[in-house]
Amino acid sequence: MAGRIILLRHGQTHNNVKHLLDTRPPGAELTDLGRKQALEVGHELATYSGERLAHVYSSIVLRAQQTAVLATSTFEKARDLHAGAIPLDVVQGIQEINVGDFEMRGDEEAHMNYSRALNGWLHGDPTAGLPGGETYQDVLNRYQPTLDRIMDSHDLDDDRDVAVVSHGAVIRIVATHATGVDPNFAFNTYLGNCRFVVLEPNGKKFGQWDVVRWTDSPLPWQE
Repeated sequence: MAGRIILLRHGQTHNNVKHLLDTRPPGAELTDLGRKQALEVGHELATYSGERLAHVYSSIVLRAQQTAVLATSTFEKARDLHAGAIPLDVVQGIQEINVGDFEMRGDEEAHMNYSRALNGWLHGDPTAGLPGGETYQDVLNRYQPTLDRIMDSHDLDDDRDVAVVSHGAVIRIVATHATGVDPNFAFNTYLGNCRFVVLEPNGKKFGQWDVVRWTDSPLPWQE
């Protein structure tokens, strides 16, 4: 088996419950349910990744860090490892796509514009975005180098996994452009809290990677 990058969305936050567009650090904390989700996904990863998991990385945003700490701790306990056995680092560049002037809005207009922008980001529209926010290329320009540095630190050709705790929209954007998966599939397949997408670089260029799991949904060619 090839090495894998597990892109994991954070647990539920208080602003998720309020349906607010919360993209800037530090962001809201996890709810009690979000903490429970993080603990549960740690157990899930103990089975899914097991001895392959070499490292956990988190975005700089509070909800991602909280998720990473809880999931890693549960993973270690489930695998009968000592605390700190799985390294955990916070890294720049993998935070959520910035929605600019629509930050902390939760009204219908904001969500309609966000949905339209997300569709454009996934389809590679260079003009897609929200006023004062990022384009999909802005995201790739900061996210891809971080993934490159992570891969340089691990031999992913040697059946190792790394988990990257990040954010819903940006995971879908990066995974779509890393693999060439159908952007309509990516748009229509929601990534829930503490669900994950799994990529296999397989020594290929970014854009030619393989996607082996997209949350709990069958991949388009598996249906």
